[in-house]
Amino acid sequence: MNDIPQQPDSGPSLSDAEQRALDRLVERGWHAATDDSTDAADERRVLDVIRLLEQYPVQDSDPSLIDATLARIQANDREQANRLKLEQRPRRFARWADLGGIAAVVLLAAGVAWPVMARMRSAALQAGCASNMRAMGAGLTSYATDHRDYLPMTAGLNSLTSPKPSMLDWNTYEHGGNLVMLIHHGYCSTDQMQCPGCAAKSPHRHISFRMPASDRAFRLTVIGRGALIGDANPALELHRMGKPFGTGDSSASHDQRGQNVLFGDGALLWLTRPEVEGDNLYLQRGARADERLPTLVELSKGDDAFLAQ
Repeated sequence: MNDIPQQPDSGPSLSDAEQRALDRLVERGWHAATDDSTDAADERRVLDVIRLLEQYPVQDSDPSLIDATLARIQANDREQANRLKLEQRPRRFARWADLGGIAAVVLLAAGVAWPVMARMRSAALQAGCASNMRAMGAGLTSYATDHRDYLPMTAGLNSLTSPKPSMLDWNTYEHGGNLVMLIHHGYCSTDQMQCPGCAAKSPHRHISFRMPASDRAFRLTVIGRGALIGDANPALELHRMGKPFGTGDSSASHDQRGQNVLFGDGALLWLTRPEVEGDNLYLQRGARADERLPTLVELSKGDDAFLAQ
């Protein structure tokens, strides 16, 4: 009886306090409390575990691994059935066979669990990005209310209408920097001005902000229901690196699975393609390939929704 292997433990699980801490983190956009309370300690402990998962390399499971594991399990079952019909073998052979079966089950569980955890992590980062964008949308609305409906513009944006606009090009111009005015005037915090999905991968990647039109005032009511902010523009990132892009490429902030986009009326949508009614949000009207994306920063006319960072 002592030779029967013990069943493995079911594995660690979240306590009730840690589950409540995880719920609070999701509601606050993954920002832990900074006080010395027990709840704050639980939140920081959960964040530490999530950061460990972010550092772990996750790859899709190989279908051949599953087939090989199932074949090993079937062979082990046949071996155990034959062993019941024959005389008992030495104890060491039975133990190695049992350990082999356990190892096969562990490999199968790992191949299924890691992709599931990767999807859960992506969903959490997408939700955190959406929460930050809602906070930025509230900040932009408050800013416009306090500034006669105008959206934030810095000196760099005003220089687009100067007599020599050719001095500006996409390799040096950062349009998303206009959003920093929300921080300077207290409408948003620094943590809310970024996407959690790209903060660890590319700290220089910023939220994209709508470019104004040359023939219209840059005001919130003028934009109306058009796109206002979104995840980083992949076309501009690839253009600056001298690489081609496709017209359907999504933002790299979420591994090109899609992008969060906030509209002027407060609606926030997850778009699997960066298009609204046929208008690509990351390309100026008329641009269809990398060589046609203008190097110089130019203002379009009309209601072309072009998001740039």
